[in-house]
Order: sequence, then structure tokens, then C-alpha cells
Amino acid sequence: MASRERFAFVLFRPQSAGNIGAAARALKNMGFDDLRLVAPGTLNSREAAAMAVHADDVLARATVYPDLAAALADCSVAVGTTSRRGGYRSRAYPLRVAAAELEAIAGSNKIAIVFGREDRGLTNRELKLCNRLITIPTAAEYPSLNLAQAVVVVAYELMMAADESAAAAIEAARAPHFVAAAISDPMLARMEQALVSIGFIPDDNPDHIMFAIREIFGRSGLTAREVEILNGMARQMRWAAEGGYRTLAEKRRAGKKLR
Repeated sequence: MASRERFAFVLFRPQSAGNIGAAARALKNMGFDDLRLVAPGTLNSREAAAMAVHADDVLARATVYPDLAAALADCSVAVGTTSRRGGYRSRAYPLRVAAAELEAIAGSNKIAIVFGREDRGLTNRELKLCNRLITIPTAAEYPSLNLAQAVVVVAYELMMAADESAAAAIEAARAPHFVAAAISDPMLARMEQALVSIGFIPDDNPDHIMFAIREIFGRSGLTAREVEILNGMARQMRWAAEGGYRTLAEKRRAGKKLR
């Protein structure tokens, strides 16, 4: 289905060329071909090609980025993967549940699935750039999957969600067009500054609340008009916090229009 073209698989700092090749093979097995590598530790073409087998075309088209923000810039939704729980990660959705929802919005939005390093996955710093989290249910005594294994499981569930749900295809055609991260992230930065300025979040630790806000927007998605409104709200909050409230008070006393 066309929606498979709307998914990008992002490997953040992969350490093994073999895993890169195996991930390329997994994507081709399931009908995907957008593989993105963020600061890979190695690009040994011989080892990667050996593991890619007949997916050498996917491997050859893989794009390399210097940082995660650059890899996600054209994506409306960034989905982080995690096997750990607690804190921010307690909001992670089981893969099968999330796959159906992602398929439903993929028709008009580019979606990135982000995988972390082989040895420690994604840290909270990287998860700040993701507005949704998913987890692959596994046995509690050994929850960690090999990187290429995680890629193939996620790709399989997304393929099944696309192939088995006609209703999801209909919803995809009707889904609103959400803005990419390159547009929403600057708004979130302005919103953070505005919320600090009015004392809603502390300036020395804004991440906890901002992660929740990012998740809210990621769950609903943001259109260009909505980003415009939120940018306006952020500007107005900062203006009021920096003395503009006096002007508002004077207008109210004088019975004047506020806008």
C-alpha cells in the first residue's frame, strides 16, 4: 500500500554494520524502503551488504544524518521505541495497538520510527524529539531485542496493519495533513519559553512538563493553522509576562477592545 512510503525507519547511532544490513533486509521483506542512519558507528559496506542479502537497493539508498533532529525534520510524527518502563516511558503504547493508529494517519503524514543504539537504546534526551512512544511486548525476564529484530517486528506489524484494515485505509485518505517537525519544534521551543516566563514551568527543569505537552500534540497532530495559533499564544504570553499585562489592565479599565 502507498502508506508504506510514508514510514521512515531511523537508526540512531547504530554500532554494527551487520545490524544496518539486516535492518535493510527486514524493511524490504515488509515492503518499506526508507532507511535513515544517524551518525552510524560504522558503515562497513562488505558486512552490511552480506547481511542485507537481496536488499542491497534499500541499503544503497539509506541516508546518513549528523543528528536526530535532521533525520526527523520532514516527519510529522516521530515514534520512539523503548523496552524500558518508568518515567516518560510509562506512556509507551504496545506495538500492535500503535500500529493500527499510525497506519490510519500515514496517508497524508510522514512518520518516523526511531530505534536507539544496540547497547542502551534511546536516552531521555533523544526521546524529547519523539512525540509518541511504542514498546514491543516481550518476556519480562529478558525484554531487550537485537536492533535488527526490533526493526523487523515493527515493520511486520505496520505491514499487517496496512494489509488487514480496509477501514484504516479509508481513514488515511481522510486524515488531516499535520506539519513536519521542522515547523512544530520551533513552536514548542517558543511555548517552553512562554510557559517559563509566566511561571508555569521552572526554567531549571522544563523537560518533565514539556515532554507531556509534546506527547499531547503528537497524539492529536498539529495542522499549519494550529501551529500558527499556538505561536500566537506563546508570543502573547511572553508579551504579557514582560509587562504587557499593564496595557491590558488599562484597556479593560477604559472599556477598550483588547485586540
